[in-house]
Amino acid sequence: MSPSARPVTALAAAAAAALAVVVAAAAPAAAATAPPAGTRAIRGTVPAYATRAPDLGPTADLTPVRALIALRHRDPAGLDRLIAAVSDPHSPHYGDYLSPAEFEQRFAPTDASVAAVAKAARAAGLTVAAAPRNNAYVMVSGTAAQARALFGTALRDFSYAGSRVHAPRAAVRLPASIAGLVADVKGLDTADVAERHADPPPAFVNAPPCSESWASTTSTAPIPDGFTEPLPNVPCGYTPKQLQGAYGITPAVRAGLDGTGIRVAIIDAFSSPLIQEDVAQWSRNRGLPVPQIEIHDNLLQRTTPQGPSLPPTDTPLDTLSPIGLGILDPHGWSGEQTLDIEAVHAMAPGATLVYQGANTALNMDINVAQNNVVSQNLAQIVSNSYGGTTDDLDEASDNIWRQAAAQGIGAYFSSGDDGDETMGTGDPKLKTVGAGANSPFVTAVGGTTLAVGPQDEHQFETYWGTFTATLKDGAFGTPVFNAGGGGGTSQSYALPAYQKGVVPDGFGSYWKGRPEALTDAKIPGRVVPDVAMVGDTNSGFLMGQTQNHSAYRNLGGNTLPGDETRYSEYRIGGTSLSAPLFAGMMALADQAAGRAHGFANPALYAARPAGAFRDISSPTKRVAVIRTNYVNATNADGGTETVLRTANNLGSLKSVPGYDDSTGLGSPLGLPFLRALAPGSKLIPADPAVVPACTPPAAVRFALSTGAGAGKRIVSLQVRVGRALVVNRRGRRLTAVTVKLPKDRPTFSVVIRTRTSSGLVVTSTRTFTESGCRRGAVTVKRTTSTLRG
Repeated sequence: MSPSARPVTALAAAAAAALAVVVAAAAPAAAATAPPAGTRAIRGTVPAYATRAPDLGPTADLTPVRALIALRHRDPAGLDRLIAAVSDPHSPHYGDYLSPAEFEQRFAPTDASVAAVAKAARAAGLTVAAAPRNNAYVMVSGTAAQARALFGTALRDFSYAGSRVHAPRAAVRLPASIAGLVADVKGLDTADVAERHADPPPAFVNAPPCSESWASTTSTAPIPDGFTEPLPNVPCGYTPKQLQGAYGITPAVRAGLDGTGIRVAIIDAFSSPLIQEDVAQWSRNRGLPVPQIEIHDNLLQRTTPQGPSLPPTDTPLDTLSPIGLGILDPHGWSGEQTLDIEAVHAMAPGATLVYQGANTALNMDINVAQNNVVSQNLAQIVSNSYGGTTDDLDEASDNIWRQAAAQGIGAYFSSGDDGDETMGTGDPKLKTVGAGANSPFVTAVGGTTLAVGPQDEHQFETYWGTFTATLKDGAFGTPVFNAGGGGGTSQSYALPAYQKGVVPDGFGSYWKGRPEALTDAKIPGRVVPDVAMVGDTNSGFLMGQTQNHSAYRNLGGNTLPGDETRYSEYRIGGTSLSAPLFAGMMALADQAAGRAHGFANPALYAARPAGAFRDISSPTKRVAVIRTNYVNATNADGGTETVLRTANNLGSLKSVPGYDDSTGLGSPLGLPFLRALAPGSKLIPADPAVVPACTPPAAVRFALSTGAGAGKRIVSLQVRVGRALVVNRRGRRLTAVTVKLPKDRPTFSVVIRTRTSSGLVVTSTRTFTESGCRRGAVTVKRTTSTLRG
């Protein structure tokens, strides 16, 4: 669906409404014949790829087709005014949410609307399923020929993203008698699949070495160009204890402010049959209470432990629609489900966890799952770690989140893992924000790189935008884009009122005067993200799940026989991590306030002046880590590779004081964040006593020993800080050495050469990071250590 072809229409006229939203309508693709008389086009029903992907011809008439026909709300302007009133902390009606029954009575489509659309569908030969309780949609199924009869457009097959898919090449046109009742049509485009924002392969295992906290160990890999000292090993994966400490909520959780009484829903596709067992094992390993996950399985297809995501070998690939886009990948989604649930539990260990899975990863089925959570009021917070890579206008989803906002339900979406979508392509025209997070009715959560210190303290945080380079022949290759938190400016949605006065003008008007711009260039666009938390896979989260460890033993990708399905833990990231972490933070805020914050964006932007967020800025020096990967992702059988990962590569995104389009308002600042959202709450503990920061010693003194072995003596000693040689001594009487350490370079390497009685010279190299910090102490300075040659 091409946002560039959509003219702008206003959905809410009231200037005071905090959710004034402008959306763009799609112009239909040119048709060879005039549209049928007495019909109206439904905007947004032609995917952008249909104008450029190879056309494989008409879809066969008997091809099975399903479609979701989303119906319009009654009084949409009145609904937007109500949402503004109940979501604005300065409104006298703040928090006066509707019950599902009240919403249905005032705003839901009528039974008569459902009946009219169903009648037209049946007249075309389509089968009609029962509508949900809120009449949000009519689900139909049948053949491509029957779909053509109702929707007034033929389906065509395309080669897209390595798959054979079908979609309309011209806009859906419905009879005028029902067109005014319909907001959107989904399902005719089989490439319209939700992308999960975490992608562990089957049996993903992190290779050593790694650091328990940021830079607690140093890599022995060569120093890359542009750096002056050895780089740290990648963290092993942060634990709940570390993340609670880094984001400043440890005192709250210890005081019982842990999400108790708050229901948090996680929506994904499919469901793992081992999710209860995996989360229980992970929780025990982390010292957290074991939760009972409330699973709503009326929509679910159960999956096996994560394994190869391949179709049956006897099924022709061109008969499956689509392949490789997620619809046939329940195993991969099990990792997403596990990550999302464990991440929420990490920040809100007392919250009630609710899981709702969609039948497939098709967005029409994701909509069914979303609507099920909202229409039944299953939770007051909903975490969504999926989305699209195009800036789509999605009225079907928007209507669900409008109802959620009216009922006091907050939706949190990952902003995507591809930065501004241009990095690695060199094409600025590809700059976009992702579908799902682009909606002005949800909170978009971006990604950061986070450094957690040895005492679980927040050391620094910067935008997650990583470049990767592989070590080969003693040197690292040319860095290329790896991943980064999604951000930028929408061309489909206008800047909502809650962003006005906070988002700098240059961000909202990014597309002004360009061919891809909103039709009215004077209207600024919605800017993403709203907030951010850790998402960098290199400073990621230690999650646990049952995996198929035999899946990649053969580098050809075939599963070998054997008993290798077992629980294991590994580091993972993505904004799939960021969104549920922030949802967990909001569970604490809801508990502290004694009520739901519902659609939280107006409150979040209003909380910025109170110091609720840590402003994420670019570091003064380059941030990078060294990581070792198993080539086969599972074990050393296929060898290992050493890679350099550098962070804070922004592309076209910006990092400026205050709001920016890389990390939004910033990351939540612990207790001040909770106080800003729940002023006067007695559940929020007082600030802990301020402990002086640990400072590295100015110098470290080493006693030297030859160790065991008669006749062994020290020949020479060298000490380097970065590339600088600070000690270079020779002689028989080397018994001690003092190393002076610059404040910003506490890492040093020591090379000792010893000679045995037989004349053999042995060289020993060790690398140290001297922080001067020890757990349980503040400024303990190690003055003497022993080095043995």
